[in-house]
Amino acid sequence: MKDFGFKKLMIFFILSATVALAYQIPYLRYTFYDQMAAALGLNDTQMGVLATAVSLTSTLCYPIGGFFADRFSMKTLMCVTLGAFTVLSLAFAFTTDYVILVGIHVLFGFFGIATLWSAYLTGLRALGDEDSQSRLFGSSEATRGIVQTLTAFVFLGLMGAAAAPAAGFRTVLIAGAVITGIILVLAVIFLPKESDGGAEEAGEEKERFSIKDVLTDKGVWLTIWIVCCAYVVWTLGNGYLTTYTVRVLGVSESLASTLGIIRSYIIVFLAGFIGGWALDRFSYKGKGFFILFGASAAVAAGVIFTDRVAAVCIGLTIFLAFLANIMKSTYWSVMGQAGIPAGMTAMATGIISFIAFIPDFIVPTVCGVWLDAATRAGDVSAGFDKIFILLIVFAVIGMAGAAVFVRQTRRLRREHGEI
Repeated sequence: MKDFGFKKLMIFFILSATVALAYQIPYLRYTFYDQMAAALGLNDTQMGVLATAVSLTSTLCYPIGGFFADRFSMKTLMCVTLGAFTVLSLAFAFTTDYVILVGIHVLFGFFGIATLWSAYLTGLRALGDEDSQSRLFGSSEATRGIVQTLTAFVFLGLMGAAAAPAAGFRTVLIAGAVITGIILVLAVIFLPKESDGGAEEAGEEKERFSIKDVLTDKGVWLTIWIVCCAYVVWTLGNGYLTTYTVRVLGVSESLASTLGIIRSYIIVFLAGFIGGWALDRFSYKGKGFFILFGASAAVAAGVIFTDRVAAVCIGLTIFLAFLANIMKSTYWSVMGQAGIPAGMTAMATGIISFIAFIPDFIVPTVCGVWLDAATRAGDVSAGFDKIFILLIVFAVIGMAGAAVFVRQTRRLRREHGEI
């Protein structure tokens, strides 16, 4: 990344900022749940339906996104995404009709994945060579965190200055539309017209790949293995730590929220930049992930056995979040060493995402059942122990995948005469 010129840096920023906004505006309920419900006159069930509308549509659109990114330029897809989010945010701001709101959230899910996700991954991969992929993806994740943090403070200020929740929430959405519109203008100016599926930037002749080509590629399945395990470790290592510190370690809710902010913003920022730089130091990324999975398993075990020493346990939860976020920030950087051609990136990322993120539907429900059962039994720590054990299981499976991945990289290098 050291040879980044101004234009390349702008492309990097536009890609990262677009994804940041696309995964913030439809999820404002995480920050303004009560204000959103009051402004729109929704009950908890209706709020849940809106969330499901986004997540279900998003999942179904991963393969579509791969198809689009393989056939349309990155600039076209990014501009369509930003234009759609600008219009949808404004529509969101000026309606309380529940049917229309469901439709808006379905469209949020569609444009957040079908016209964005694979195009983003393809464009980002094309910005650097294989020696800088982890830094690229890690820095992009960190930049997304910075953008979301800054906009969150803007939104929070606007909400606080409003006379009523409805007016505040509407103002937040209008502000989101304005910010998205500004990024759209930058995209029109700076994104290259010739970008098409990343092949040109990578210096390769454009080649079409079919779904069969993707599904029979060993590198695709190894990437699914790594991404799936790393994503589950991230989900379990991030999603339950705030409530764990309250319900098991006995810290106050305010302190737990402070720790949550550290994990959600500071840790993400550090993990993106530091983790991306560190992983690029490994000639075999599989070795780096083997160490990360192993360390995550060890730290999770440490959390289980130190719950009576709150200070030590809290430190371990923060370190666990750091390790998990390094993996989430960089797992897409393994595609090159897996042997996935640059021209296959669009189709491959659509298929990989669709399969690798399937546990996202299952794991939270299973964990919820465990916690409810443990709470009823009067020993909630037992429920959290099961969650951490599940994390350890996926980390061990991930270690196995990383070991196979190293062998794959060595084989490919032998075939190309690199070793």
